Amino acid sequence: MSKGLLCLFVLCAGMLFAATPEDEILQLDREFSRTFNAAPLATRADQWMSYFAENATVPAAKPLAGKQALTEHYKQVFADADLKLSWEPTKGEVFAGGKMGFTVGKYSARYKEKDGKAMEQTGTYITVWKKQEDGSWKIVADTGSDDGPAHQAN
Repeated sequence: MSKGLLCLFVLCAGMLFAATPEDEILQLDREFSRTFNAAPLATRADQWMSYFAENATVPAAKPLAGKQALTEHYKQVFADADLKLSWEPTKGEVFAGGKMGFTVGKYSARYKEKDGKAMEQTGTYITVWKKQEDGSWKIVADTGSDDGPAHQAN
C-alpha cells in the first residue's frame, strides 16, 4: 500500500470514530461525577460549580439563578461530610445547531439524618448543557426527581 493511500485510510478511519457532540457531553457528565467525587470536602462546591455557566439555573423550592446564588447554595449543601452523591448518564442528545444538549441518567445520594441514621435517595436527573463561546460545554440547567421516599442505607 502506498504511503498516500495509507494516510488517506488513517484519516478516513479517524473520521469514522470521531466523537459526536453527544459523546462529548456524555463524557463530560461522567467526568463531572468523577471529579466531584474525588474533590476534597473543602473544594466540592467549587469543583461542582466549575461545570456551570454564569447564567445557570436550578429549580428548587425557591429557584436559584446565576452562578453566585448557586455557589452559595451548594457551599451549604456540600459542606455535609456525610453526603455522598454519584450519578451516571444513560443518554445524551445535542439539538440541531449543535449549541445545546442534555444528558439524563440515574443518581444516588447517601447521607445521615439528624439522628445519625444512614439514608439513601435514588432518582433520575436531567442536565442541560450549552456550548460556550470558547467551545466548552457548561451546564445551564440541572434538576432531578427522586424515585420515591429515601430508605435506610445498608
